[in-house]
Amino acid sequence: MADERVRERPGLRKSQLAYGLFDWASSPLPTLHATFVFAVYYVSSVSPESGSAQWAWMNALAALTVALLSPLLGARADARASRKQWLLAMTLLGALATAMLWWIRPEPAWIWPALTLSYVSIVAMESQFTFYNALLPSVSTPSTIGRVSGFSWAAGYIGAIVCLVLVLMLFILPETPALGLDKHSAEHVRVTMPFAAVWFLVFAVPLFLWVDEGPAAEGHPGVIATLLEGWRTARSIPGLLRFMIARMVYADGLVVVFAFGGIYATNVFGFTQDDVIVFAIAINFTAGAGAAFIGWLEDKIGGFNTVRLSLVCLLILVTIVLLSPDRRFFWGSALILGFFIGPVQSASRTVVARIVPPAQQARIFGLYMISGKATSFAGPLLYGTLVTVFGTDRAGMSVAVVSFLISLVILGHTAPGNPETQVAKLSC
Repeated sequence: MADERVRERPGLRKSQLAYGLFDWASSPLPTLHATFVFAVYYVSSVSPESGSAQWAWMNALAALTVALLSPLLGARADARASRKQWLLAMTLLGALATAMLWWIRPEPAWIWPALTLSYVSIVAMESQFTFYNALLPSVSTPSTIGRVSGFSWAAGYIGAIVCLVLVLMLFILPETPALGLDKHSAEHVRVTMPFAAVWFLVFAVPLFLWVDEGPAAEGHPGVIATLLEGWRTARSIPGLLRFMIARMVYADGLVVVFAFGGIYATNVFGFTQDDVIVFAIAINFTAGAGAAFIGWLEDKIGGFNTVRLSLVCLLILVTIVLLSPDRRFFWGSALILGFFIGPVQSASRTVVARIVPPAQQARIFGLYMISGKATSFAGPLLYGTLVTVFGTDRAGMSVAVVSFLISLVILGHTAPGNPETQVAKLSC
């Protein structure tokens, strides 16, 4: 059950602050590693000839691994009420693998170590969301769950902004980087990996001290039996499986936006590495603002309506980005698009958290992770195929447009849960 102290005293409590701080702690790591800094470094300096394809396949393998692991680990965490223990294990593993990327020099000899460590980092960082999401009901009530989720997403984006700014000012922009790092061997880029890992470890501590574990599942069935029970639970909730299928589709669109936003800006509009980092800061700012605002709105109109509204806006704005004639037009539409990225992720989580029995949160969120990862390799694969066929990144970005459109059709107008009380009333 939710923390009774949260029920008795409204407002932001220690547990809620700690929950948001974990997002603040964890978000900069994948932002710096998998999206804007190390990924660009790998493709441009470690493996310039075929780095893009190698990075895409490594991400696809990591996504499949997460999809297979998440429900199994979630079921075990439910049965033993060990969500925080598993979260701690993934936190330490992700931080260690990322910090070790410091040793990856700009030479082809380091391709396999870079891909291996990056694979471990991505699997650990994505898997931890199974347990982190499952702790949400422990720090909120039904009336505040949207605000708490929105606050944590916003904290994550703000943390990424602060970390990106520090990296830019300390290491990337100066002629002589902090700590006397050597730019010729890319130390000013490589240092961002241990920097992000230490940031993660330091700010993650409050969650393990102040957030309650939550109840264990009744009985102690085996993992397979627990998974089957979780599947039956999901099927017993009207519309939940439909919602997860829709999420699987729009998650593919989000993967394309995240993984190729910087590449798209570089290839289509000639952004430099510095431009990409500034672009990342701006996008994280608008995404954080969107998560904070629509987290409040979600408690007024419901999580399902928030998801639908956000997807409609994303569909329109990605189409505008796709058709942008110049850099200025691209900047404006991309910044507005960022406002709706946070809300669709935050509200998706609360839609599930509101309707799933407390003792089955981790196992259902394991299935939830499958809906976000099972086909996450498809977006990058289609992106690369379309770019190869048509010779332009604009063709690749059309994958996101199609994904958002299809997901809206699958979602329909009825929210998962009690069909008498959760009918969507917005006509987006």
